[in-house]
Amino acid sequence: MRIPAICLAAGRGSRLGRAKPAAELFPGTPLGAAVVRALAGAGFAPVIVVVRPDDDLKWLEALPAGTPVRPFACADADAGVSRSIRRGVQASMDGGESPDAAMIALADMPFLAAGKLAEWRAAFVRNRNLDFVAGRSGGTAMPPVLWSRGRFGDLLNLEGDAGAGFLLRSGALRGAFIEMTGLESLDLDTPEQLEEARAIWHSVMRVHDAQTRPVPFIPGANSMSCKLTCI
Repeated sequence: MRIPAICLAAGRGSRLGRAKPAAELFPGTPLGAAVVRALAGAGFAPVIVVVRPDDDLKWLEALPAGTPVRPFACADADAGVSRSIRRGVQASMDGGESPDAAMIALADMPFLAAGKLAEWRAAFVRNRNLDFVAGRSGGTAMPPVLWSRGRFGDLLNLEGDAGAGFLLRSGALRGAFIEMTGLESLDLDTPEQLEEARAIWHSVMRVHDAQTRPVPFIPGANSMSCKLTCI
């Protein structure tokens, strides 16, 4: 079964004050590289990274050799996240038959480890009749979202900056949800959140070697989740 990942990395990062993917979580570990590495480690291939045409992609050099990453530029990224989604879906279909599904993830959610991300793939493999598999935290559906090939047409027709959330809320699709902790659902928008994430990455992800053995240590970070989600 062929399931690529589409990593949305074309935002301006205006609240953060810089491009998010290049922001360092730890020396030598850019935010975007941590996300791409986790997606690849979960078995999604290739990892299609949607960027702006003028983005500096030096952060991709931090990835291990052989990581199946393919950057694609979205010329009209300013027209909304829908255009980045469209570009990623189009890229996933380049060069032949459409994949069975595509995992759409954000480039600013570094605490979703490979072992956790593999649950999206496993849920779809168990039930190929699903339209989507989405994350959920506190009762709210959120990225990442794995979309079946049968819903690619809906994704290609999205407009504006609303993303695909309305499809999840429509009630017309067959879906499954993967429960996420507050830490796993954290996305980084502000300098304060980035500093918080750096402290956690150092104390949890690095000290406990969660990059290579991610599953046991994410649950151990749940005690931090309330503080993080209330930022």
